[in-house]
Amino acid sequence: MGKKLWYLATVAGMASYLDAGVIVSVGLSLSLWRREFGLTAGTIGMISAALTFSIAVGSLFGGRLADMFGRRRMFTLDLLVYVVGVALIAAAVNPSMIVVGVVIAGLAAGADLPTSVAVVAELAPAEVRGRLVAFTQVMWGIGIAVVTALGFVVSKMGISGARLLFVHLAVLGAMTWAVRTFSTLMQQLEDQAHARADDAAQAGGPALPLRELFGRREFRTALILTACFYVAWGLMANTWGQFKAYFLTTVSGATQSSATAWLFIATVVGVLAGVVFAGIADGPWRRPLFFLGAVGQIIAMLLGALTGGETFWIMVLVLFGFNLGYPFAGEAIYKVWTQESFPVNARATAQGFTNAVARFVFAGFAAITPQIMDDSPSLLLWILVGCATGALLLGSLLIRRDNAESMQAARRVAVS
Repeated sequence: MGKKLWYLATVAGMASYLDAGVIVSVGLSLSLWRREFGLTAGTIGMISAALTFSIAVGSLFGGRLADMFGRRRMFTLDLLVYVVGVALIAAAVNPSMIVVGVVIAGLAAGADLPTSVAVVAELAPAEVRGRLVAFTQVMWGIGIAVVTALGFVVSKMGISGARLLFVHLAVLGAMTWAVRTFSTLMQQLEDQAHARADDAAQAGGPALPLRELFGRREFRTALILTACFYVAWGLMANTWGQFKAYFLTTVSGATQSSATAWLFIATVVGVLAGVVFAGIADGPWRRPLFFLGAVGQIIAMLLGALTGGETFWIMVLVLFGFNLGYPFAGEAIYKVWTQESFPVNARATAQGFTNAVARFVFAGFAAITPQIMDDSPSLLLWILVGCATGALLLGSLLIRRDNAESMQAARRVAVS
């Protein structure tokens, strides 16, 4: 696979890096903001919910706007808004500034996610499309790892350390915008995609009408299944992702530095597992590895639930179990399923819709998560066990549907 395609996946994957970066940075900053500004558990929940809700709204409208007015155009504009949002958080001197910055950054990050993945799927050759889409999720893991490492470095600096996390995101966001805007390689890749006359042949056409997207049975079924899978898996992943540092320091009794150090190590393991998945995303191994990863996530959450989350070393095992499982049975495979299920002029809309539905659910749950954690950490972990189990069952249905469509395609080829 050529360097230009890896360049495409990296530039587009920065959307995942920056989205993960703002989520993790907010998660690492919650306890610091609580001490600095005297925030209650309700206010902490409101900040987390505001971020998740904003990402949902951005995904819902950003994906559709990208299909209507141009994926490349939205691909560049989203980042400018993102930079404004994270810069505002970095400069915040009161909770109101934090909330406003979180909302702005969340809207932009949400809009960029479905757009960037659709751009990759549009410009990549069919035989490596799954690999490149999966690589955008590796960038998500890298974003988590880098921000977690920075969080460890600045963990002794208090509120100033939290500000530096968001300064780093603002600088990278501005640099990525410049590359997307002025790079000639992106135009070369677009020209090559049109010359292949595959999916890109539709790219210049109008967005698929919503009545067709929601009216045709095969599209409607794909929307329902991918949305439900992402709701089930993402409710577990988003809750754990946003609150794991808060959980470890508040419930398990770890210091900020030790919690951040273990989070970083576990995240590196997740990134390496994500690289493995990116290498097999277009092949038959992705199906058995999905089941292995899904069961691993269930076992990890079950360990935490059975011990109530109070034993730090058990929670370290939960960290590693989750991070080994999610690259094979999480957002990466959801992105691949979504891009394979819809035509190019509907992919951003479809992923934006399913992403938004899920994020609205995450936002509602994030608002009450700190209170649940205060009242019963064990209950929270049992809820996550249920989510992991639901994701396994829904993923099984998607794989069954995928197998049935592959068999039908093979029969059509045989008949022709």
